[in-house]
Amino acid sequence: MKFKQFSKDQLPALIKLWNENATGENGIFKPWTEELFTNKFLNNPHFKDESLVLLYKGNELIGAGQANFTNQNPESPGFITFVVVKKEYQRQGYGTQILEKLEQYLKDNGKTFVRCYFGNPTNLEWYVPGYDKHNHPGAPAVEFNSAYYFLLLSYGYNTNGQLDAFHLELENYELPEYVVDKKKENEKDGYFIDFFDPEKDHGLKELFEDLNSPTWFEEIERQRKLGNLNKLLVVKKDHCALGFTGPIFTEPSGRGYLSGVGIHSKVRARGLGKTMFCELCLRSKENGAKFMTLFTGSDNKARNIYLYAGMRIVKSFAIMRKDFKWKK
Repeated sequence: MKFKQFSKDQLPALIKLWNENATGENGIFKPWTEELFTNKFLNNPHFKDESLVLLYKGNELIGAGQANFTNQNPESPGFITFVVVKKEYQRQGYGTQILEKLEQYLKDNGKTFVRCYFGNPTNLEWYVPGYDKHNHPGAPAVEFNSAYYFLLLSYGYNTNGQLDAFHLELENYELPEYVVDKKKENEKDGYFIDFFDPEKDHGLKELFEDLNSPTWFEEIERQRKLGNLNKLLVVKKDHCALGFTGPIFTEPSGRGYLSGVGIHSKVRARGLGKTMFCELCLRSKENGAKFMTLFTGSDNKARNIYLYAGMRIVKSFAIMRKDFKWKK
């Protein structure tokens, strides 16, 4: 057995290894093409050739793995993106050898711990089981009870959180009667769900200050620069935005986009967040979306919004971590 550093001439063999051992019946992940791999890895500013290790038996590629980090600060994590081993060589210690190699790479670059979660700058797309290419753009963590999960457990990784993936088929979606009734009840009190009108509506800045979410605010500012604020779905009263979701956008795969769901603290407990999200599902369908996927923490109260709209939990993922013990 011999490790080799990645070079572009090995790309066809690597893609074949991945597609035969991490996709379809052998895993949930989306197959790679040379174009996808180039965009996902080689064009990623955090990718380095030495971060991708290949394990050979003679001239046969039998396993591979990749690690990442975003900066040299030892207080920031390293990431393991994937480990894949050819089926006939699994459970023979080769996955562990690849992990050791990746961890050493992270240690050599000053990392004191490693995490496996969506903070990795390289996220891998996956398919919802049982549906025709209903995808999610990034695996939030490590799929529970997968071979990769048990490999990490056996090598000292701890599970310190759970993320659940939700899915909703939209082709036949209609607002449930209880949602229609709740909308009418709130409309009597002056609360309406509609697109944000940049010329008439206001209150986004105050809304995001109340939500205290810099990530959401940055996303909405990005949408503002793109001229997409009129695609943002909001709860408004007297032209003041008191909640948001969207913006309405259909990805090439048919997935309805979602940046988040938030309601101003002063108007919570009225069911506005739940009805607004249901409205998003309906308008996404009308915009050509075939499905929606998202993930959230197992203890996040927002999950009640998604379940209310009819979404199902289709996969659970483990957030995993390992701290390196340095020898003096």
